[in-house]
Amino acid sequence: MLLALLWSSWKTSAIAHDNGTPVFTVDGSPFYVYAASFFYERTPRDQWRTDLESYRALGMNTIDLYLIWNWHEPDAHTIDFDGHTNPRRDLHALFSMIHELGFKVIVRPGPVIRNEWRNGGYPDWLLERPEYQMPLHDILEGRYPATATLQNAHADAAADEWMHNATHLRYASAWLHDVLTEIEPWSSDVIAIALDDDQGAYLDNDTWPAPHWHAYIDWLKSTAQSVVGTRVPLFINTYQMKVTASAPVWAWGNWYQSDAYRIEDHDIAQLAFSTALLQTQPDLPVMTSEFQAGWLQGADETAPRAAAPENTTLALHEMLQFGAHGVVNFPVQDTLNPAGYEAPWANWFYAWDAALTLQGSPSRRFVPTAAFGQLIKRYGPLLATLTPTTDLAIAWLGSAYDPSVMTNDRFAALADATIAQQQRCRALALTCRFVDLRYASHDQLRGIRALVLPNIGPLAFEPCTAAVLNSLRSKMAIGSTVDAVRRYVRSSTGGIRDAALLVTPEGQPAVLDVFNPGTSPRQITKTTLSFDGRSFTVPAMIIRPGSAVDIPFGHAFESAIFRTASNDVPITSKAFLNNARGFQPVPPGTARAYADDVYRDGSKTFVLDNGLVRVIVSADAGARAFVFEDLKTQHNLFTTIGALRDDVASPQPMSPRDYIGKYTHPFPAGTFNRSYQCAVEHHPPLASLLCAYDAPDLAATPVHFEKEFTLAPNATSFTVRLGASADAASISAVLPAPSQAKPYDLFSFTYPAGQPRWATFSLQGPPTVSANPGGSP
Repeated sequence: MLLALLWSSWKTSAIAHDNGTPVFTVDGSPFYVYAASFFYERTPRDQWRTDLESYRALGMNTIDLYLIWNWHEPDAHTIDFDGHTNPRRDLHALFSMIHELGFKVIVRPGPVIRNEWRNGGYPDWLLERPEYQMPLHDILEGRYPATATLQNAHADAAADEWMHNATHLRYASAWLHDVLTEIEPWSSDVIAIALDDDQGAYLDNDTWPAPHWHAYIDWLKSTAQSVVGTRVPLFINTYQMKVTASAPVWAWGNWYQSDAYRIEDHDIAQLAFSTALLQTQPDLPVMTSEFQAGWLQGADETAPRAAAPENTTLALHEMLQFGAHGVVNFPVQDTLNPAGYEAPWANWFYAWDAALTLQGSPSRRFVPTAAFGQLIKRYGPLLATLTPTTDLAIAWLGSAYDPSVMTNDRFAALADATIAQQQRCRALALTCRFVDLRYASHDQLRGIRALVLPNIGPLAFEPCTAAVLNSLRSKMAIGSTVDAVRRYVRSSTGGIRDAALLVTPEGQPAVLDVFNPGTSPRQITKTTLSFDGRSFTVPAMIIRPGSAVDIPFGHAFESAIFRTASNDVPITSKAFLNNARGFQPVPPGTARAYADDVYRDGSKTFVLDNGLVRVIVSADAGARAFVFEDLKTQHNLFTTIGALRDDVASPQPMSPRDYIGKYTHPFPAGTFNRSYQCAVEHHPPLASLLCAYDAPDLAATPVHFEKEFTLAPNATSFTVRLGASADAASISAVLPAPSQAKPYDLFSFTYPAGQPRWATFSLQGPPTVSANPGGSP
């Protein structure tokens, strides 16, 4: 009876069908998901409401949440959903706040969440067990579970590992049960639940036919449904899955921009291909689970990669033209990792040049993000029912051949051939939809006038695909290229490129969406659209560069006007000083050292202050210092890479169980995320702090590291004594002189075992190192 009551609560959302069109509904009404990822674990508890209100001002109607296993269950004897160990773990307060503000919620409980987070969210106290076959060094560095890294290219083998790991199945099942049960009082707000993270992703991954992978996703599905029932939609977030239509649950897409500053043909083509693959799922709307027209700041960077803000407008409208009924802005705000929780290839500053800054102020990306939010606020219920017209269909043939002959090279060739035909559609102003002939429903194939079968050589179709094709030959034109069948079709947009006509489930024109990816104003002449015996007029207009126009018939509405703005100046660390609070007063002519949670992340943080300069040391982040501040100018000489990172002189080699290692070692990890034991020392008039750590994994015997920070009254420099029981290294990223055109200086040095070094950092010049206290370098 109790289980039935719980299930009855998880029924807010559903996928309805209106004249064959799949429509995502919430509380019985069409609902366009415009969501923001909210990283509450990276945000001070006292900032939650302010940030969420800012998200609402951007037009967001849904909050996307990772519910991170190792954050809420930090050890085998502690589980915290109410904030009793750390205010940032208070899920009760968070869900109550979200409900009060009127948001719906997407939850992602893992068990693996990746997200550039320590161990991908998986508890280290489990990973240490032998059944996980994960080296201690990888665990302590915070790398993803070995099986999860295998998943990137060998999802089927990874799934087999998970399914044969009884410990994983037992504990992951318990975690999913605990966390989903915990949020059941707010289940009426939950509209979708993700299973794990990045499952099925990548065209060169073995996800087809992949029986073990399907079995593992089915296990995750049944485990979640044992708590929430079968009504609430479950999904995987994926990217360019080989056969998207074969996914055991609803597949939502991920898309991030390339390293280009401005979206051009390559990104347009990749986004079109990625989104069109989602169209192949029969009877399911297109959803994008992670979207950002940019990329995050890396471990060795002082700012996220520069990207034009209008990219957001262009990408959002391209997805709309491919029928997207939901987008998760991932993220919508830059945040700071709690000390020691970032993955080793990530930065303390989890920065994406997002719409909102760390402090919640609008960035350059705010306007295009908010403009689309206004479009959804105005037309969301309508857009949630619309689909693009299909001038012709392109078959995605990943499932059409014998899987044994479909190597990764053949899949790559198929993708290239398919993208070429898709972009030919763009050049001819044709709206082309992907279909998977093995899985296509009758509604997907109904009304198609022409079908393109991209050619990758003399391969025989599987019998089921061949049978479908034979049944279609009398109903539509079929060819290997768009040009071969173009005489049978016409442009539903009247020849307007980078446009799509969106129609109702009844097939009536509703909205014409047009964007301008160029750098010059685009002139649209007055155009008449003929559709199903009726004529519709598109008025003459000018579309500004990087903007888009949506024309609901009978009313013109320009959804986003945002000009290209160049601002490639790296973000300095000054902003983080404004995010730190709780500093104690320091009388003139004195120096103080004290502990305080100045970042409000629940970690052990120490401050050395003499009224002229301030040094902040994060004990749980390897006793690194992220702040060396000139209090008069508020200028910070350190960066979010951090200073005084410890390592051994000869670091450990990359683990053979780290299957993504070639992508995730941009910077020496050292002990960057280890918890040091730090204590304030009493050496008046000096402010002094001693930090120590014993690393069990860096050499044959544990390596002991010590750092003693010293700040004198009236000084504008501080000194650190570094010592280690093995040959060691110290690495610091400091801001260069203003005249130098580079993001930071790397100050690193090695020193022998048992022979300490004294490093001095000063406002007046570059850092120095000496073998003697107070001596010359």
